[in-house]
Amino acid sequence: MKRIIALITVVLLSISLLVTGCSKPQENNKGNQENQQGKDGQEKKLSGEITFSTWGSLEEKKMNEDIIALFESKYPGTKVKLEYIPEEYATKIDTMFLGKMAPDVIYGHPKQFATWASQNLLMDLTDRFNESPELMDENKFNTNLYEAFKYEGKNIATVNGADTLLLYYNKDLFDAANVAYPSENWTYDDLLDAAKKLTVRDENGKAKQFGISVGFDYQGVEAFVYANGGELFDDVNNPKEVLFNSPKTVEALQFMQDLIYVHKVSPTESDNEVLGGGFDTGKIAMIVDGVWSVVYRKNIEEFKWGLSTVPSKDGDVKKIPALYAGYALSTTTKNPELAWEFAKFMQSDDAQKLLASSGLITVINKDISKSDEVIKIKGAPDNHMLRVTSLEKSIHNDAMIVNWDEYLVKYYNPPMDKLANGTIKAEDAAKEVQEGFEKMLKEKQ
Repeated sequence: MKRIIALITVVLLSISLLVTGCSKPQENNKGNQENQQGKDGQEKKLSGEITFSTWGSLEEKKMNEDIIALFESKYPGTKVKLEYIPEEYATKIDTMFLGKMAPDVIYGHPKQFATWASQNLLMDLTDRFNESPELMDENKFNTNLYEAFKYEGKNIATVNGADTLLLYYNKDLFDAANVAYPSENWTYDDLLDAAKKLTVRDENGKAKQFGISVGFDYQGVEAFVYANGGELFDDVNNPKEVLFNSPKTVEALQFMQDLIYVHKVSPTESDNEVLGGGFDTGKIAMIVDGVWSVVYRKNIEEFKWGLSTVPSKDGDVKKIPALYAGYALSTTTKNPELAWEFAKFMQSDDAQKLLASSGLITVINKDISKSDEVIKIKGAPDNHMLRVTSLEKSIHNDAMIVNWDEYLVKYYNPPMDKLANGTIKAEDAAKEVQEGFEKMLKEKQ
């Protein structure tokens, strides 16, 4: 019996050696250079198909298709299916989550990611970030943006970039009125003086041109509040205390309202209807908008325009709100390795160059964001570099709070609507928002 067992052992050992000896080492050809190393040290070949959702213009859709094509060429055997959702994006993604058909890689803003992460719908990418030290290169990336893409201290997305809110101005109108262009050290007095000279009325006293247009939407208010040193929370990425009802915030809000009802250099809602358009019509000298709108204004031929920062009371701009975006992974993905590589690929040089070339995104890659291919796009203003330098004072514009948009509708919009209509003063509006946001923090605890 022992001889039989020994014989079987020898046979099995021989078979094992034969199989091992006949196995070919994994080839390292160019097509597979991008394959990653697994934790066991073995090379993993990426394959299969994933879905990737995004919104945007047709130009953005084409840009993402180009990025997908480049990714697939670097990873032979993979397929990325684009799910283009130009309208009601978040609502439709919610529905897809409910139907267990969520995209593998999801483009979005941190506020959306926070809501989905709170429902355990997004993958925790912390370990993957830790295993990718190249993503933490502070010389290459604006790594401070990563804090806005964390939920409960965990990384939940890679990043494409951030865009600040700035002051657009009509150079032709300024030249015609012999008014100096806005500068980065403009005070409220400077802005008001210029706006008065740039507001033109007909013989009946009706304005046919306004010096500036201000809006009390969340982003518009943030621009003035942050520039003046006001705060919404102690930490917008991890809010514990509401700071909305501060003297600096009230000062900024009252200045905005006074531009409309006291100085009459900014249009009311009825004035806007009479004018039949905003800044792009050439009837508004200044407006606050995101730098992503540069690409939409690059074809304006009727007048020349430029960029500046939003003024503050003392002329020292404190902070500049910025809109962030990135790429999260659904927990339901059946191919997490491929999904991660695609999300990470969005921070590669090749993808960042394509993203930046659109003119819509100030990418997280520092060198690419300020390259001539980005800054000197056709139709951009001479000081287009401000879209990059303004990031030095940028702050995430959305609070990382679950269902943030719903709270804005509930607690922010009503008092701001009254402020915009001139029915309450800034102090009262700020107090209402303060109380509403305090309730919000208690509700989320």
